[in-house]
Amino acid sequence: MHSLQKVLENHANVVENGYTAQRGLRYRSYAISTLRGGVGKSTLAFNLAFEMSRQRSILIADLCAQCNLTETLMSGDYSEVTILNSLQPKLLGPAFGDIPSDNSYRVSATCDAFKVTKSAYLIPGNPLLFAFPSTMYQQLQIANAQNNPKAVRGLLESLKSILDDECKTKKADGILMDTSPFYSGGTHLAWCAADAIIIPVRVDEHSIDSLELTLDLLSNSERDFQVWNQRAGGRKSPRIAAIVMTMVGSKSQIRATPDQASKMYVERALVIAEKYRHLFDHTDPADAFVITDDFVSSGRISGAKSVPISKLKIGSFHMVEGKRLQVNASAERYQRELAYLASII
Repeated sequence: MHSLQKVLENHANVVENGYTAQRGLRYRSYAISTLRGGVGKSTLAFNLAFEMSRQRSILIADLCAQCNLTETLMSGDYSEVTILNSLQPKLLGPAFGDIPSDNSYRVSATCDAFKVTKSAYLIPGNPLLFAFPSTMYQQLQIANAQNNPKAVRGLLESLKSILDDECKTKKADGILMDTSPFYSGGTHLAWCAADAIIIPVRVDEHSIDSLELTLDLLSNSERDFQVWNQRAGGRKSPRIAAIVMTMVGSKSQIRATPDQASKMYVERALVIAEKYRHLFDHTDPADAFVITDDFVSSGRISGAKSVPISKLKIGSFHMVEGKRLQVNASAERYQRELAYLASII
């Protein structure tokens, strides 16, 4: 079967019949990552955190300096401790303080939807992560100049160590990281900490280019990520758990079928994925593709009100930025798409 046809038929089965893969999460730690902004990453991260926490207790880490996921999960509450409070002493030593003994917050304390899931904890993001890459790479260059692969590995796995320790403390079984659209710094460390990556790809030209850049960075021995992996004595790359096509148009005359422009971008993404099939655990990379609609008002309500899309009630009204928005019947499609995504990763 042609890859595009396979993805489209699977998508139709998801939205029409509520099909899911009926299996648990395949990896322990995930990073949601794309090297392009405006693709719906934060909305996806929030909703996937909820879907994952239905299956297992999780630790969520916000590695994006914009801190959108932190704001959604903490509803604007001030956080005394952020990811930077752990990363700085881990990378730079005790002169920057001690790593907090308790550096995460129970999500259900600020986001009611998580009161019905397994336990979920958040290590909040910090806007100062924008300046973090220069600090991190200075340390890496010093370790490399000393020809010390063990020290390089320790620096690259600093975030992984922090998250593993916090998981033990909070008895969390899984990890989900939201990352910046910039590779340097926190995103680099998140790739080193992740078993698998979920890549959101908007149906536009720049996002398709970003997908190829991301997969090339993960696998090309001459690009920065793999260069540092080799300097650390040889580290494995994370696997690709899913490629999520976002903001897909559904105005086709055929039921449960994306429009022509969207199908063209999905097909191009499939061609790119095929070039990097060695990064996928799926025998056919097409099996890692998930199509999600433009969530429109449901997405805005979800983010503004800190309510996962799967908990939105069709027909309900919500005030968002002075506008009265309604959850329409399309929300059921979105709920099924997100449930399917959570079932294949």
